[in-house]
Amino acid sequence: MKTKIFSIIATCAILLFTSPSFAFQATFTPRISVNEEYTDNLFLSDENKEHDYITTVSPGFTAELLGKNIGATLSYDPGYTFYDRYSENDTWRHNARFSGWAEITKNTRLDVSDSFLRTEDPLTEADIVALRVKDATAQIDNTVRRDRQTYCTNSAKINLTHKFRENNSFNLGYTHYILENEDETIEDKESHNPSIGLIYWFSPHWGFDTDISYINAKFDTSDDYDEWKGTLKLLKKISRQLEGSVGYTHTTVNHNGDTEDYQTYNPFAGVTYSIAKDTSLSFDAGYFIHDNKNSASDSGLTSNLDLAITRKRFSINLMGTSGHEESSSGAENLGYNKYQEAGGSASYELTRHVSGNIFGSFRDSKYKALVTAREDKTTRCGLGLTIKPLTWMTIGISYTYQSVDSTIDTNDYDENCGLIKITLIPSTPFKFAK
Repeated sequence: MKTKIFSIIATCAILLFTSPSFAFQATFTPRISVNEEYTDNLFLSDENKEHDYITTVSPGFTAELLGKNIGATLSYDPGYTFYDRYSENDTWRHNARFSGWAEITKNTRLDVSDSFLRTEDPLTEADIVALRVKDATAQIDNTVRRDRQTYCTNSAKINLTHKFRENNSFNLGYTHYILENEDETIEDKESHNPSIGLIYWFSPHWGFDTDISYINAKFDTSDDYDEWKGTLKLLKKISRQLEGSVGYTHTTVNHNGDTEDYQTYNPFAGVTYSIAKDTSLSFDAGYFIHDNKNSASDSGLTSNLDLAITRKRFSINLMGTSGHEESSSGAENLGYNKYQEAGGSASYELTRHVSGNIFGSFRDSKYKALVTAREDKTTRCGLGLTIKPLTWMTIGISYTYQSVDSTIDTNDYDENCGLIKITLIPSTPFKFAK
């Protein structure tokens, strides 16, 4: 099995931390949680809805090491899931995350991370919670996965950042992604994604930002492809709070097979406004031309809007985005698609021990590279309440709703899901020092 919980990156970091000359402080926080979930549409079907109660018992821990110029965090939450009506789906879930950093010099920093997930849940938490609203670029699965067979994903990242002079920086990055499915009708995937970027201010008010990335994507049955993407932005500081930019992004995708190659041309302009210390706004808009090698071209608007407000007792995040992308990292490889998406989330601390949150998003995806063109309209929303009756106990209650309205009738579904989660965790972690 290609998927590993920890990559070579994490192994190297652990060897570094166990060096005899490494002095550190460490904390260890164990926990255990019990989830009780109800869904009224277990297999995400439009016609034959089946409900079930799903119980998950999950012990876990978070370990953190902190040195003078180096640090790391490791969390692991295995869990066994029991289905009340469809016990053939009982299985182990695994969720492991590693992140580490090292300040190689005063201005040079190395960051490494590895995230592993094994689950049978068609929609993982990252696909539907408010995190998606806070980061519209987060990699999620917008395609339709129905069955309850297990699958694994692993994403390993490394990034080197060097800062020089004021506000100037250079970075090198690499991401390795794997998807493996127990269901043989869903193909496995692997991708390699190196990148390089530079931000350089050649005067107090003028600068540029450039990024170049390459993706080598491999599939079991679909055509592999190579994607080159480059962005160049001219930056202008209008005031201490306001920054403007104009830029251009060029993308080239070449397939190793019969799938049509293409290029996209995308000029754009935008602004970033720090309204206050706790309020920020960024917006850019442009127009792209999707130039297919043989068939007719396509075009449309590109836009990105992010508004973040963070106060002492509440936070609000709003996002909007539109454009184009390759939809190939999830349960279906649907190729080029044009999309529009909007969403928002809010959290509020009602009392010292009670907080609430609410989120919602809507996405319209048009998949135009398929033999039969397809359009999916996806709605996801929910709310939750977190109660801390004791210093070592947390109770979470949440409700989520999700639906897909597709031009392919068999893809339609809607689901209501309720969850109660009780977590026991020490009020203070165990501490060690060397």
